[in-house]
Amino acid sequence: MRAPRPRLGSVGRWARLDASWDDRLASPAADLAIVGTRKWLEDDISASLGIGGEAGAHSNVPAEQEVDTIAGLLLPKNEKSATWFTRLFASSRLADELPLPSDIRAAVLDGAGAIKYLTEIEAPLVICILDRSVADDTAGEVLVQLRNTRGEPCSLSEDLGWHAPAGVEALAFTVPL
Repeated sequence: MRAPRPRLGSVGRWARLDASWDDRLASPAADLAIVGTRKWLEDDISASLGIGGEAGAHSNVPAEQEVDTIAGLLLPKNEKSATWFTRLFASSRLADELPLPSDIRAAVLDGAGAIKYLTEIEAPLVICILDRSVADDTAGEVLVQLRNTRGEPCSLSEDLGWHAPAGVEALAFTVPL
């Protein structure tokens, strides 16, 4: 049994994915890796996203079709996938998977278990997600040490056009591959 064809909701349309959705499904880039606790990643990608107040107000689309699942947008690779954009890796087994495939253009390292492999990830863009509620600050120290020894600072607002929301700590820098 195959997975159903992914459908775009309000977030996908807001991101203008609808203009190239058929092409993306037919020939996906498949260049994103997400590394973390596998069960948590699977739980997270099953969540739904939507733009509040859009259902019915500006479209003839029923409210239940206005939401996207994160999995529907990222299309993680699994046994039922006809097409996929994203590879999920368990941080507990990442050492056995390294090096990551050379076609990976971006990697998201979610949590300390994934961030400890930062220096072994060769991708043009790496995003690290830290959980500051955890008492162990090893992952944060790894990032700061890398920035201080090999990194070139980037401005999130000027270089990337992004402003961190309240309560979010962000640090951007480049390192040579």
